[in-house]
Amino acid sequence: MELLLVLLMLASFLGLVMWGKLPVGIALAVTSVVLAVAAGHINLELFEHVVNGMFGYLDVSLVLITAMIFMKVIEENGLLQSLTRDLIIRFGRSPLTLLIVITLLIMFPGAITGSCSASVLSTGILLAPVLMQLNMPRHIAGAIITMASVYGMIAPPVNIIVMIIGAGMDVPYIGFNSVLLMITLPLAIITTLYLGYSYAKTANLETIVENYKKEKTESGLLLYLPLLVMLVLMVGPKAFPEAIPDPGLPLTFCVVTVLACFSGKKFSLPTVAKAGITEILPIVSLLIGVGMLIEVMTLIGLRGYIVVNMLSIPSYLMLLGMAVFLPAFGGISVFGSASVLGVPFALALLGSNQIITISALSLITGMGSFTPPVALTPVVTAQIIGESNYMNIIRPCLAPVIAAIIIGLLIIQFAEPIAKIIL
Repeated sequence: MELLLVLLMLASFLGLVMWGKLPVGIALAVTSVVLAVAAGHINLELFEHVVNGMFGYLDVSLVLITAMIFMKVIEENGLLQSLTRDLIIRFGRSPLTLLIVITLLIMFPGAITGSCSASVLSTGILLAPVLMQLNMPRHIAGAIITMASVYGMIAPPVNIIVMIIGAGMDVPYIGFNSVLLMITLPLAIITTLYLGYSYAKTANLETIVENYKKEKTESGLLLYLPLLVMLVLMVGPKAFPEAIPDPGLPLTFCVVTVLACFSGKKFSLPTVAKAGITEILPIVSLLIGVGMLIEVMTLIGLRGYIVVNMLSIPSYLMLLGMAVFLPAFGGISVFGSASVLGVPFALALLGSNQIITISALSLITGMGSFTPPVALTPVVTAQIIGESNYMNIIRPCLAPVIAAIIIGLLIIQFAEPIAKIIL
């Protein structure tokens, strides 16, 4: 019976997304109801579980909404453009440091919103011309933007994949930041250098720096105050827990958004906030669907069935399953992969350090961003840089993607020794 329910779940979800053309969030919600009905749970208890599931990711949704509004605000007031200009002027005369700075800038929006599309559509757009001025072919510049954006999505402080997996097994989103930073930052920088250093070292960097010096952007300490306050509110409570109370990410983003309204260019906050919410709404709806599905899977015993069966297979087959199925399912939805497969895999790894294993699973799952037919990040990148075929962007990324998956598997395999070193 349970096996039939698993097959029904996969068939329902894939059919609704691929042939029904429904948004992923709605497809997950419909799939959860189909599962419950098929399992014979047609009663008031089902309604209660569905509602509980809908609000299961309310805290994550508040983080995403407030973070995306903040991103849109600093785009409108000129802070993002000014930050890009100042960093390139200061560090842009060395191909090594320039590529590192570009990587960090592209990662930044994704890191604070948990969305790689936010990186592509903000700093990705700003820096695409710079990358192409470094003698890079269009598809290589697109590959760098795409890889850095995906690593930004996995980087702290907001990693939605970890939040989804953690919520599915009652693990709070605490203690992940340092681990995620150690995983993503070196890989992102090495990947950018692998893809672009041979081109950048032949470019006339002085010309690029001089062109940025001619640009007129907003300036002043007041402009950068929101970033400084955000850093204090995020790092301070962890460094000095007794002196600085932790306001939480939603309140932090609200505070810095208000500060950003009083510096730089003038703009309409309601208009900008509406644009930010509209952009992040598909991910919020996806989280609602994910919450419903996990709650229903728990109600009908399907989660337990999957975990028990995973525990019965050899470890090398489980690792192979992670390497293949997590990225492959990402071809439909990375967050759907985290919910449907990531949670059971994480539950099967309960004997290892949870922070390390869930962080590594988020790395492997994130690589599903490159899997067709959706492959949303390369598709969006291709659109903004004018590349006609998004597969031209994916091909240079294949080696870094495979390397990331292998590293994720190694981290899972040696989770306990790694935890003793870095935690």
